[in-house]
Amino acid sequence: MKIDGQRLARPQFNLDMADVVIEEIVESITRFMAVFQSRIPDVVGPVRSARTQDMLIAPMFHHPLFAWSGGNQGVTKLVTSSPVVDLSAKLGVRVRGMWYRTRSRRAPHNLLAKGPLLVDQTPPGLGAPPPLFTYRDAANAPSGEPVDGVRITMSGSRIEWSWDATSSRWLRSEDLTPHVVESGARIAATNVVILETVYGASSADAHSPEARTVGSGVAWVFTGGRLVRGTWSRTRVDDPWTLTDADGHAIALAPGSTWIELSRQHCAAVVGPGVDPSSVPFPHK
Repeated sequence: MKIDGQRLARPQFNLDMADVVIEEIVESITRFMAVFQSRIPDVVGPVRSARTQDMLIAPMFHHPLFAWSGGNQGVTKLVTSSPVVDLSAKLGVRVRGMWYRTRSRRAPHNLLAKGPLLVDQTPPGLGAPPPLFTYRDAANAPSGEPVDGVRITMSGSRIEWSWDATSSRWLRSEDLTPHVVESGARIAATNVVILETVYGASSADAHSPEARTVGSGVAWVFTGGRLVRGTWSRTRVDDPWTLTDADGHAIALAPGSTWIELSRQHCAAVVGPGVDPSSVPFPHK
């Protein structure tokens, strides 16, 4: 599901229930591709439009349900021709009560969807997607260097993840404010994966950035209170990312939720152990 990342869309509805969230740069802000599998929220959103870069990512989940609010003609044509189940609020499967607008927000930041009604549209015969990454036993400690967090500049958004040893999770802040959802719960993740990504111009809109997620680049994997540095690679749009460390071994994540930050190059700054995060400037990118 494509979820609004703009300030006026916060707090989002049940974004914290996603198994995987992929944060993408759009026009001067970010937007979320949230993947729900183990838990299906009753209500989720606000839902926004798709971009061409989404169809370079969604096929790795092997014909997923794709919920979005719509898009321009080029984006719409690409989605309808891609291996996804089109659940567009405008042109896809329509079921009474599936989509509605809340009066608590202004349009276009108020479109919500009913999760169970979306899942009811699953075609027969679809199996579970393959594992997105390599995972380790929860009792095994990761390799890498101990860190307290990371600060990331994603176009006009400033994102911070801070390690919380009590919950063994990374806590998210945006624009120096804890990122919470509508229920008041803080957004947190078991793993945070930064994939340094080249952005080009979308073929559907020259003003819209498109993350080039097939290829290779630098990967920063934050798991278990540590940072493992390595590389990412991906050969085809229906392949998952492969993460390898400096020795060429697979980087294993802890079982749990994962946030993937598709940042531009040199846009992250590590917060070392015991370092005051405010003393670490956000990169100017």
